[in-house]
Amino acid sequence: MDSNNAGSSVFSKTVFRSVTVMQIIAMCAAAVIGIAVLCVGGFGGSAIGWLIVAVVIYMIPHFFGVKPKAKAGFALVFAVVAIVVGGAVVGPSFVDNNSRESVSDHGAFSDVGYVYDDSAKTITVDADFDMTGYDGDTIYLCYAKVTLVPFNSSPQIEGLKNIPLDSAHISGSHLQYTLTGSDFDMSELYNLVLAIGKTDGNGNVVYDGDSASIATLTGFTGAGCSSQCYTGAAVVMLYVLFIFFLILVFSTLLRRTISGKRKKMENDGRLYPQGYGRCDKCGALVLPGEIKCRKCGAYIDRPEEMRRKKDDFFQCSACGAEVPGDAQVCPKCGAKFDGVENVVSHIDGKVDVSEESYPCPKCGEMVPKNAVFCPKCGKKF
Repeated sequence: MDSNNAGSSVFSKTVFRSVTVMQIIAMCAAAVIGIAVLCVGGFGGSAIGWLIVAVVIYMIPHFFGVKPKAKAGFALVFAVVAIVVGGAVVGPSFVDNNSRESVSDHGAFSDVGYVYDDSAKTITVDADFDMTGYDGDTIYLCYAKVTLVPFNSSPQIEGLKNIPLDSAHISGSHLQYTLTGSDFDMSELYNLVLAIGKTDGNGNVVYDGDSASIATLTGFTGAGCSSQCYTGAAVVMLYVLFIFFLILVFSTLLRRTISGKRKKMENDGRLYPQGYGRCDKCGALVLPGEIKCRKCGAYIDRPEEMRRKKDDFFQCSACGAEVPGDAQVCPKCGAKFDGVENVVSHIDGKVDVSEESYPCPKCGEMVPKNAVFCPKCGKKF
């Protein structure tokens, strides 16, 4: 018992240790919205609904900065809660609302009624019909076993069977048929519907959907539906979790790939580390290699990891700022650098070195004071 509690405590501390109050509120809101979507219309039984729920329970926590591990843990907790809600509340309510002793008119049938006898375990179907336009066709009482009730959407069925109604069950434009235990297991949940159809060349019955009455479930005959409701909710959540973890895994891998490329660019000196890309004074964008803001002129204090990779900079002896190798004035404190050498390689290979320079009168190029001619335009001095 103690080991189980210890394991649970370690899991909680590992997954949820960095979750804030706002993030908890965001996850609760995502859970409420997700369950609400599953309970609206037929979204609980459709792929679109599963996708919407998966996106909701991923994106809302993501917007509030929930870490991937915490998001995964939240998704599992959400799945458990949703299965309980779907199996214990939403599914049974759907069965009750769609198990009717009388249904509204539809297709070729009117005044449709189902009389249940719980003691005798029978269901008597009673209805009026109009065969206009269906000459030569047959009336069928169709039923199928319900296997899944996915929240508030149409149940999934299997083993569709049909009972052709003949003159023994029809009187004029009225029909009546009593289903018994010999037709199906009264302890199970079934879907019932009246329809008009005919047999094709292969012996299969082809139904006319426009003629069918509104389907009803056998939920209030004492048939248990909890297993179908819980199973339906569990199947839905498997699909939702599959989509959710696809989003989580691919987004995490993409984020890691981008982070790795950014780190490489930072190491190569092509990108500032996060937090160093803007001027501290005016907020203007600062590019790698810039030490002076182009907008306000403020000194850009570059991070140490950027400095190590540059060999064309030196440190100002007055203030310690990083200064380009060809600078004559410190951009931070304004100190002047004396004794800067000017080295010029001439066309003939001769090199002039001087501590002073002056502009070429022809092209304006700065040349050493002892230069014989301008290395750019060739003017002789």
